[in-house]
This record gives sequence, C-alpha cells and structure tokens, in this order.
Amino acid sequence: MTAISDFRTPRTSRDDSDLNSPKSGQVRSGHISEIHGLRGVALALVVAFHLFGNGRVSGGIDVFLVISGFLATRSLVGKAERGRVRLGEHYGRTFARLAAPALIVLAATAALMVAFIPQTLWTQTTREIIAAATYTLNWELIASQLSYGAAGPSSTPVQHFWSLAVQGQFFLLWPLVIVGLALVLRAVARGLLRDRLSLARVLFVLTAAAFAASFAYAIKVSGTDQAAAYFNSLTRFWEIAAGALAALALRRLSLPERIKPYVAWTGIALVLTCGFVMDGADRFPGPLALWPVAGALLVMVGSTPSPRGPRRLLETRPLRFVADISYELYLWHWPLLIAWLYYSGAERLTLVSAAGVLVVSILLAWATNRLVTRQVQTYVIRPGGPRALVATSAALVVAVGVGASGLAAIDHSEDRAVAAAARLATADPYTTECLGAAALAASAAGGSCGNPDLRGELIPAVAAIGADDDNRAECWSFEERPVRFSACPNGAVEGYEKRLLMVGDSHAVAPVGALDLIGGQRNWRIDVASRAACHWNARPLGGSIADNRPACAEWNRQLEDYLRAPEQKDLDAIIVTHSARKHTQPRTGETPYESTVNGLVEAWSHRPSTDVPVIALVDNPMFEPDSAAYLRTTLGCIQQHSPETAGEACGRPRTDVLVQDPHRDAVAHDPNAHLVDLTHLFCGDEACPAVIGNVIVYRDGNHITARYARTLAPYLGKELARIVG
Repeated sequence: MTAISDFRTPRTSRDDSDLNSPKSGQVRSGHISEIHGLRGVALALVVAFHLFGNGRVSGGIDVFLVISGFLATRSLVGKAERGRVRLGEHYGRTFARLAAPALIVLAATAALMVAFIPQTLWTQTTREIIAAATYTLNWELIASQLSYGAAGPSSTPVQHFWSLAVQGQFFLLWPLVIVGLALVLRAVARGLLRDRLSLARVLFVLTAAAFAASFAYAIKVSGTDQAAAYFNSLTRFWEIAAGALAALALRRLSLPERIKPYVAWTGIALVLTCGFVMDGADRFPGPLALWPVAGALLVMVGSTPSPRGPRRLLETRPLRFVADISYELYLWHWPLLIAWLYYSGAERLTLVSAAGVLVVSILLAWATNRLVTRQVQTYVIRPGGPRALVATSAALVVAVGVGASGLAAIDHSEDRAVAAAARLATADPYTTECLGAAALAASAAGGSCGNPDLRGELIPAVAAIGADDDNRAECWSFEERPVRFSACPNGAVEGYEKRLLMVGDSHAVAPVGALDLIGGQRNWRIDVASRAACHWNARPLGGSIADNRPACAEWNRQLEDYLRAPEQKDLDAIIVTHSARKHTQPRTGETPYESTVNGLVEAWSHRPSTDVPVIALVDNPMFEPDSAAYLRTTLGCIQQHSPETAGEACGRPRTDVLVQDPHRDAVAHDPNAHLVDLTHLFCGDEACPAVIGNVIVYRDGNHITARYARTLAPYLGKELARIVG
C-alpha cells in the first residue's frame, strides 16, 4: 500500500514527467487516474472487512502489492534508460513520504499500548513497533510465530505493518536492481546488441523468472506453514512482480480499445468479490491470490478513456477522497481497532463500534495527511531528495532509539516484578499453608485460610505468566518430522516403588511439575509422554484439527508399540487426560462427543494388560479459547486488582468454563478405569476464581500455570495413591 502514497493524484505526480512520448504519456496518465481510484476501492475493502467483517482478508493488500510493482517499475525504468536515477534523491523522496505519517502512528500506538494493553504484551508490542519503524515487521512476526487471523485479540496493534515492511524492502532493493542492471547493460551492450539487450527487455525476462520462482515457493510454503507464507517477502514477491511485468509489457503492448472497458470492469468485479467469496488469511499468497492480483492487472491493461469503462466510477469524489488519504487511513484504522477491543473486552466489533472506529480513523487520517504528509512534501521533499534522506534517516534513528530505551525500561520493570514473586514461586505445597489449591480446599472444608507471608504476593508475576511452564522437550512431541514418541521421567528415576505413565496432549504436560513433586514425595517414577493437539484415542481427530490427523495417528501407533515393549511390564498405571474441547471424527449415528468416548474405550482396550489401571484425569476449566483473549480479558483484570480480590473479581461462572469431559463416560465402559476429578480445587459452588491462594490459575486461558499445578500435588498424589495402592 505504501507505494501508492507516492502518487497522490495525477495532477501532482512528479513521475508523470518521465514520459517518453505524448502518446505514451496520455496512456500512462490514464493508468495513474484509474490506479488512483483502484487504490480507493482496495483500501475501502481492506478497512471495511477489518472493521465490519471481523478481520476477514479481502485481497485488498494483494492489490496494493501489484500497484507497488507497477508504479515503481514504470517510474524507475524510464529514468534509468535516460540515466536520471539519483538514488539518494529517490530514496529520500520515497521514504520521507512513507516514514513521517508512519512514525506518528507508531508513537500513538505506543501510547495506546500503555493505556489499554496488558503489561504481558508490552515487550512484544514494543519489539514490533521497532520492527515496523525499520520495515522488518514481517520477519519479526514470523520469528514470533504469530498467525495473521481475524481482527481481534489474537492480533497486535501494529500487525498491519507487515505489508508495509514487504513493500519497504522492495522499495529499498528494486532501484538497486534496475540501476545496477542498467549499468551492466551499458558496459556490455554495443551496436545492434544494445537494441536487443534493452533494459526493459532484460528486466522483463529476469522479473518473469523471479515471478515464477516466487510463485512456486509461495505454493510450497503455503502448504507447510501458511502463517509464515502469509508474511514472507519471498512468497509475496510474485504479486509485486506481476505489477512490474504489467508496467514493462504496457510500454509496447495494448489491448484493442473496443474490449478494454469489458476487461477493466471484469477486473473491478474480481477485486470487489474476492473477500466475499474467500478469506485470504488461510489461502494467500498461494494460487488463489491470483483472484485479486488478476483483478488489479485487468484494471491496468483495460485502462481507457471510454465512457463505457470504469474510469468515471473510479474518479468519483468519495473514491478520490479515500484514495488521497488511503495510506494514513490504513495506518490508523488497525491500532484503533485493536485498542477498542482491549478497552471494551469484546471479542469483535459491533456495528456501532465499527462505525465509531471508522469515523475516528478517517478524521485522524485526514488530519495526518493535511498536517504531516503534505507538510513533509512541501518543506522536506521538494527542497531536495538528499535532504529528505538525511531527515528521514535521523527520524528513524531517533524513533528506534526511543523504542529501544522503552523496551529496556519495560524489561527492567518486568525483571523486578518477576524477582519479587520468585521468593514464593518454589514454595513447598506440602508445607506452605493456604498456597494455591490449599486455600480453596480449606474453604470447601468449611474453614478459613490465611497466611501473612502471602499477603500482597501474586505468583507467578503477571509479567512472567507466559514462561510459567514446567514442560520439557523430552516430554513433548510437537512439530518434528518424522513424528517422535518420547517419555520424560519425573520423581524417583531409580529405585522407585511404583511406575506410572501420563499420556495426552498439552494438558498432560501442564502438571509435569506436580508429577515430579508427587514422585519425589512418594518414591514413584511418573513418565510423561504427550503430543500437541493429540491424545490416546483409536479414532481420527475431528474436523477442527484435521491437519494433525496423520501425525496424531502415527504418535498413537508409537504409543501402543511403547506399551507393548518388554521394559514397560512394570507399569502400575496409565494416567490419561486431554483438552475436553478436542473431539474425534464421528461415525454414522455418532456425535463428536460419543465418538471421542468410544475411541477412548477402544484405545484403552489395546493396552497389553487390563490389570494395569487407566486413571482418567478430568480436564481443568477453560477461561478463554485462545491465549490472546485471556491476556486481554482475565489477565488484564488481574492487573487491576490486588492478589486478594483478583480471584473473585476476575473469575467466571462454573457454567461458562466447565466443559463436558468424555473421560467421565469412558471410564464407565472399562472395568479397570478410574476417574480423578479435581474440579473442586478449581471452582466453588458458583464460580471458578482466576487467582486461588495468591496463585494465578491459568497461564493462557486453557492451560494451568506450573505454579498452580504444583499446589495440586498433595491432592492429586492422594487420589493416585488411592487407586494404585
């Protein structure tokens, strides 16, 4: 999108002076006019789907990438052919225009972060603000393993800068490619060879090859890692290259005038309908991105002054207004959207709140355009490109310096909070009164609980909540290829009296620390083997996690091979648990829940000996469907209350967070299966607190913290001992 901020209107575009002939000049002015309107259409779609479509990806960004390649190539090739590209001036003009409004919005986003976003996200958000300022955000998001989904709590307030980063990298490298190629051709081409090896021809061939390579790479990466493919500059380059190829082809080729209107209208239809037909977040930049890309290209090649074409529509005053402020509107709408979701605690915008965000975004975009962008154009860019380059470089250095200082201050503040809570983080749950689950157990028994050593303490510190995890690599099968089954030992590894095996998904490794305490206290060895989004079940996974089916089936096969191995004959029990929200694929006449129950019973029947009991651990309550929602709602609430009041103030009704667990019904079908239900250590009669005994219960909305799991050790150990002897 940023590329088209270089071409505000056909009247003020300085690149229109780079025309080789009056005839081509007329055609290119038409391209600029229609591209200006197309930009307005695409921007309107992006904002509308973000605000009113719950973040659905419309294809508008893909249109902007095509426009970037078209306009940048059209301008640079003409100048390079005449030897008029001055890189310092070019970079100064380009990045001064882009950086000024972007830095204003990033500064405002930092203020919104402090005002509305939980402290647990400050460090990552500040890193992303710095990456956005330096046009590297797309790589930061890939490194952070973020996925580009709906506009909601799973999104960060500067996530939309990923596309600006892709284009910024293109604007930095593309002039070097064109100027370097022009210099090489001048050096090697002589006589007739100079005509055959013209800059435009050679660049077209090289760009076509790069287009093909990028398109193939996009297909490959999209099939294995869609989130990374979405942000990757290399997988996105083919869309930019498509625009560049169009710019080069239109120098010599043109469609017959009589069909141009129909071609252009077809392009408009493709651009308008894409977001309604598909959500590009799960498909782009794979082959289906050809839909919006082709639409943009058809508008370009179908450019015509004919009244039958779409030029009149694209030149209407509302579209011109949106196009004029498109860059600023794109910058503003997303952080305002995310800030409102954090402030309101809502999952998505209502019609009224979406309209409110839109109005405020338009007002801020218009003001930024008038007071910042135009002033930079007048007082920084026009006096000279090199001056603009110096000013822009200085502004970026200052911005990054301020961001780095803020990041250091945040890290220091978090370190102090973590250190303050660390004193009690390793407290012995067997001897520390009223810590975690002990407080709720005392209350359930009709007593009261108070420990002056815990007063004012919150364990773990909010800033350290994401790292509060006792899981270890050897306990966990995640994304490795091929699938690897492994079990990690806990408790008494040698000389143990009992040996147990815990299997399941990520909910099975959440209490690893508790199992280690139980094993040490009772002289047991408790091995843990888990697989992400998978559990011991004879049925394939349900539709929502269908992509994990082959890996889960392989992990289950390796688990049963493991159980049949001679060295496993000393097992005294198998503990099973998994997220109660995860079901298996039902057969005819079954519900997903019934399928999961039947699959559990069938899998348990495969164990080598029915004399080994199966102990089913009822899943914990689940506060939120994803971690970002939990950070925004529950953890944000905890930050606003004292450790003594946060539990009740930020808790949830039992009926909202308890999930029907298939283990309850499965144990009834196996004579040597037993149920362990610790729900009373998570919930009271009416509600489930978010903080119990000064310990935060949930790490991310559906996994319990390692600290709270450890406080469950005395109670879970007692239940296990009741069953295994």
